[in-house]
Amino acid sequence: MIAACMALAVAAPPPLRLVDLLREAREKNPGLIAAQAQLRAVQESVSPAGALDDPMLTVQLWNAPVDFSTIPVMVQVAQPIPLGGKRGARNDAALAEAAVAEADLAARQREIETQVATAYSELFVAEKTEAVDDELEGVLKLLLRSAQVRISAGKGEQLEILRAQASLVQLRSHRETAVDQRKSAWARLAALVDRNPAEPSGATLPPEVISVPDVVALQRRALKERPELAGARARVAGVQAQARLARASRVPDVDVFLAGMHVFREPVGPSDFLFAGFQINLPIFGGKNGPRISAADARVISAQESERALRNQVAAEVATTHAHLLAEQHQIDLHHALIPIARQVVESAQASYASGRADFAMVLDSARELRMHEVELAGHLALYEQRLAELQRAVGAELGLDESAEMGHEKPH
Repeated sequence: MIAACMALAVAAPPPLRLVDLLREAREKNPGLIAAQAQLRAVQESVSPAGALDDPMLTVQLWNAPVDFSTIPVMVQVAQPIPLGGKRGARNDAALAEAAVAEADLAARQREIETQVATAYSELFVAEKTEAVDDELEGVLKLLLRSAQVRISAGKGEQLEILRAQASLVQLRSHRETAVDQRKSAWARLAALVDRNPAEPSGATLPPEVISVPDVVALQRRALKERPELAGARARVAGVQAQARLARASRVPDVDVFLAGMHVFREPVGPSDFLFAGFQINLPIFGGKNGPRISAADARVISAQESERALRNQVAAEVATTHAHLLAEQHQIDLHHALIPIARQVVESAQASYASGRADFAMVLDSARELRMHEVELAGHLALYEQRLAELQRAVGAELGLDESAEMGHEKPH
């Protein structure tokens, strides 16, 4: 007996916890890894953006006669120097691009976490539905045996057996739907955490309901920490840098050079010459620079207004998701109070039917109602976890999803 219990304990897989899956997704999700690599690539591009262009080395053979009696060779080094703040504007634009990539990575991580929580919640609902259907199947089989006993004693009708058998068939249909939902949810989870889709997993756990700040505090926090808003602010900074660069195009750039010439001459001997100077471009064609500046200014206005629209959208998302989260909390509390009563109704109806004080329809309806309440509770628990993940994504900060998943455990009724 002890050996059998030990074998069962070894065979039973550990629970499949959302907190572990979230950790795996942060570490192994291919999309996040790709975004991290992209961020590193953009960050490495910041320093070159503000650097000077490479100097140019020129070696020339000057006016050599056909008989090569003299061989003048010139070596020149030229360095272009942009003026008007062009280097600073390019550097600021590159910094803004890196900030956008960093914000995109943070937003991508929040989105992946929300997808993991959603798939896990669907898996939890499917598993809970199967468990509830198994329990209801036991009730229906007991009810079927009671109906057979009553018919044998001449106290029941054949219709009761037929209704019980039909309910069992319908229950199997529901179970097949739950099995399909469980497999598809696990397949999505496995893809998000880069696991083998066929790998067996333990049972899911319901979340623990936790308290979150009020909506006004969450909105203030979202305006500071939401990655998309940080990205929008970086885009504003980027187009402002581009606008400065467009205005700086009206300022000439300088190209300084230093050259030396050495003349190999026979029979007089070699001679050396030194040259130095500069050249500038002449941005005199206003028809080219003016439209560039106007277009850059328009992009600044567009980015600023887009950032303002996003602020309004974030505030609305936080308020909406917070309201949904509170509604699910209330539903969970109500169903935790309702299910024990419904369970007592089923037990009482079974006892009354066995003793002939209640009809078959009352027992069947009470059993179905209990199943409905238990499946609804599982659905509200799953939606609570989804809403909490969505609220974290809307705020852009940790609000306790990991804590809720870590504390989650089954609550018997």
